Amino acid sequence: GYFIISVLETMKTYSAEDGLTEEALVTKLRTCHCHHLFLHASLKHNLSGTCHWGEFGKGGLLWGECSARHFEWFEGNPVNELLSKVKELYGLADEVTFRNVTVASEDRPCPLHLGTATQIGAIKTEGIPSLLKVLLPSNCTGLPVLYMRDIILNPPAYETASMIQAICRLMSNVKCSIPEFTCVSSAKLVKLLELREANHIEFCKIRSVLDEILHMHKISELREILKLLMDPTWIATGLKIDFENFVSDCEWASCRIGEMIYLDGESDQKISSFSIIPSDFFEDIESSWKGRVRKIHLEEVYEEVQKAAGALSLAVTEDFLPIISRIKASIAPLGGPKGEILYVLVDEICRGTETAKGTCIAGSIVETLDKIGCLGIVSTHLHGIFDLHLSIKNTAYKSMATEYIDGQTKPTWKLVDGICKESLAFETAKREGIPETIIQRAQELYFSVYAKDMLLGRNDKQLDCFSSKSNINGSNEADNQSNSIHKKAVSHKVGSTNGMEIVRKKVESAITIICQKKLIEVYKKKNVLELEVNCVAIDARELPPPSTIGASSVYVMLRPDKKLYVGQTDDLEGRIHAHRSKEGMQSASFLYLLVPGKSMACQLETLLINQLLNQ
Repeated sequence: GYFIISVLETMKTYSAEDGLTEEALVTKLRTCHCHHLFLHASLKHNLSGTCHWGEFGKGGLLWGECSARHFEWFEGNPVNELLSKVKELYGLADEVTFRNVTVASEDRPCPLHLGTATQIGAIKTEGIPSLLKVLLPSNCTGLPVLYMRDIILNPPAYETASMIQAICRLMSNVKCSIPEFTCVSSAKLVKLLELREANHIEFCKIRSVLDEILHMHKISELREILKLLMDPTWIATGLKIDFENFVSDCEWASCRIGEMIYLDGESDQKISSFSIIPSDFFEDIESSWKGRVRKIHLEEVYEEVQKAAGALSLAVTEDFLPIISRIKASIAPLGGPKGEILYVLVDEICRGTETAKGTCIAGSIVETLDKIGCLGIVSTHLHGIFDLHLSIKNTAYKSMATEYIDGQTKPTWKLVDGICKESLAFETAKREGIPETIIQRAQELYFSVYAKDMLLGRNDKQLDCFSSKSNINGSNEADNQSNSIHKKAVSHKVGSTNGMEIVRKKVESAITIICQKKLIEVYKKKNVLELEVNCVAIDARELPPPSTIGASSVYVMLRPDKKLYVGQTDDLEGRIHAHRSKEGMQSASFLYLLVPGKSMACQLETLLINQLLNQ
């Protein structure tokens, strides 16, 4: 048979396979991308003693494959001579060692025949579809596909194959959420690290892989799968390591990377921002380097940048803007006849008309005054103007300050920064001698109409809950019955004191109560224990288990902006990918519930939309 040695310069490894047929050898040459091909001089000699490569096997598979490539001959000990040539090619020192990662060929099935590999598309051939593309999900690409192809072309030993099958069986029965399983090329990472060219993106990928391993180790249901993966990994990489040492090293590496690089969720590296300077200016200058390395390692640099940004803002404010304002005022159509600066004083703007329209007119006037660059003061009690999205750059908000003395709110007659939507109407009326009964009745009327707005307005942090439409990718997933259900958006704000974890637990409890009640009603079960409602959490950078594929489910998305999104689907993983592909939704987490059938999923979706807030 034939003997082939494969050397991977980036990983400093080599492997040798013996006893190969000519077909198996050609199959390997066609499926691996080798940069350099060396042929041993022994191939020149056949049994008859002829010494011409063309005469030996001319017209055969191996001869045809090698003749179409650039190759070099070599003699001597195959392993030693080949490693010497690799060191010479890549400029490596003689003391550099290569690790032997050869896997024993005993008990391994024979490699796939060339004809079979071609017929199933494992070797790319025009006009022949790939069997793997048909069998694997459409979102399975890249390294996982290559791994599957290599297993088909070079089947592992029976023991390893059985272990891979056991892993697949365990994974298909997992009920908890699973990691995203970040796939990176080990050879590429090693090369970048050796050359010190790995950037923030590569380190984030490494950190993701490490954290996913630690996540699997932490959850008992996934820990057994992680243990079983050690042997197939050793077969693929030649690295055999103790399981506990492996986990310990992952923890150490994850911590070290976390100490150095900036991670999502940290807020100490925001782009500089000054109201008088366009945000694009700082975005263009700082986005290329901020958010890469942790700020603690670059304190002096950040301090210098902040000082420079502040100095620029001060120069623009004190030197540039006054000139621009005067130029604008002098050429403005509403300026004075001699080009002097226009001063405008407006008290209680638009107070003599209906409130909503008057507010919009007032907003338009403020925009116009801001645009022409005039100076002035506009006062108003139309608090709705602060909710309008006005296009203003030079307008500053001021309000009259108050203080609380002896149980009463009193004005200080001082102008302070910011807006104020409160008023002292009832207090002023009392001081002016309006009868107490009239004031009390006025307060009752006020709270009956505006109490809800007051409650919502006093919460700094909010949780908006609104329903989904079943259509995310343009196709309506709900059946005709669900189409007739009116899905309305509802909003509710709650104080968030202990973070999203408390909110998630409350939402999970509410989902369980609502769904369990409905299922008991539908299936006439008197005993709650007979109906298990298992609400599963999927954190950021996690995915649902394979057991959800093709199953109907109801889910609630906890968005980073503290809103909830209710939906139902038969493709939970696809729906999660669709949600997270939207801007700002990459770190969204989910709660889901598997239900018996699409009709029930639609009913529970509607119930959650209508009842989740009440719970």
